[in-house]
Amino acid sequence: MFDRLSVLSKQQRLYLNDIASAFEISSDALDKIVGQITSEMCRGLASNPMGRASELSMSPTLVHRSEPAQPVSLGMAIDATGKRIRIGSLRDGQGQVSTQVFYPPSRENIFDFAAFCIREFLQQHGLEGTALPLGVTIGLPVDSASTDVAKEDSLDLCGSDVGRRLCSAILRNHLPVHVTSVTNNVVSELIAARHRDKATRVAATFNRGINAAYFEKLANVEKLNSSSSSDIAINTEVGRFGSLFNSLPQTMWDRRLDRESRCPHTRALEKLVADQYLGEIVRNLITDFMDRQLLFSASCQVQAISTAYAFHTAYMAPIMEDTSPDLQMVDALFAAEFDIQSSLADRLVIRELCEIVATRAARLAGAILAALVLKTPSAKPTKVALSGGLFSMNSQILSTTKGALKDILSKHKCPSIQIKFQSRGLDILGAAINANVF
Repeated sequence: MFDRLSVLSKQQRLYLNDIASAFEISSDALDKIVGQITSEMCRGLASNPMGRASELSMSPTLVHRSEPAQPVSLGMAIDATGKRIRIGSLRDGQGQVSTQVFYPPSRENIFDFAAFCIREFLQQHGLEGTALPLGVTIGLPVDSASTDVAKEDSLDLCGSDVGRRLCSAILRNHLPVHVTSVTNNVVSELIAARHRDKATRVAATFNRGINAAYFEKLANVEKLNSSSSSDIAINTEVGRFGSLFNSLPQTMWDRRLDRESRCPHTRALEKLVADQYLGEIVRNLITDFMDRQLLFSASCQVQAISTAYAFHTAYMAPIMEDTSPDLQMVDALFAAEFDIQSSLADRLVIRELCEIVATRAARLAGAILAALVLKTPSAKPTKVALSGGLFSMNSQILSTTKGALKDILSKHKCPSIQIKFQSRGLDILGAAINANVF
């Protein structure tokens, strides 16, 4: 794999090969992961999961009608970090929303601040005279039984009833708004994508966290005990997969990251794929090379690169795309961000580490999408709504993900699928649509 890296020492090449072997996922292993994810999805829908609960929440979200019940509805999107709240209004079920962004001064009393935002929005958009439905979407699990935290810097709402707490704040402030739905943001993106294209059956987001949702026939959701043939949106919380059982090919660096994270032993798949973690995995590999005296000169200042989460995932794309003979982009990045003067051998090692970590993440992302497509078979081509910074800032990861997805589905003779990359902000459109469906 590394024959072209002739400038590297023998020890550097050997350690790179060891790392590449540890991170490699064969096609057979990927197929097994797809089967296990699908099995956990089925278990999560069952009324009697045969001995244990599923690792995936598989939370149903009812959608009763596709046409708006009222001419105006509101959507609110609360960022998982609590650092931003967006509110939008949807008129007559059109596909565009008028949106306003608010920035809470702190994460304390987030729901009281949300009520203040609603009042400001109603006043500025002339919507004070009519009682309006409000759909809320948030980038966290919305089931009150959830005990895990999705992000290192997220709001701590575990065990909270988001809808109830927001309703209380709205009542205290005497606002003419009633909360009709609370959904995870990936469900809202799925609803918005299908609103624009009825062939959409799957939505997945790969940002600082990962999640996916899809449409299932209500009759297949055994735990709801229904014979209806209507579609129901399922929030999978697929990032939780692999947390309870050794279902994933974790390396020592993955286990280290998990152990030192805010939420150890949870969201195992997310920690192998989400962009909040990939840069930290690369940084751990870099520091291991440093500890073996295989990277950077002894005189280099390495305090910055030794700081947890200092190497951002956003750095990986320009490093991987640097095709200059001397890897000038890598050189400039490490000089500017970490005050490290690197040799060509150092830069080659760093680029290879980024490619190793990115390739594994992309292949696992392909497996996630394949499991969702296989769970919702259709005689017609399925459209998948994809979103997230992981793909928008790294075209190589997106290309590898598509390749892995195509390879897996070809073995199952699936009809062709079409991946549509979603624009930012569709979750608030979905929330406003959701407001009108109950």
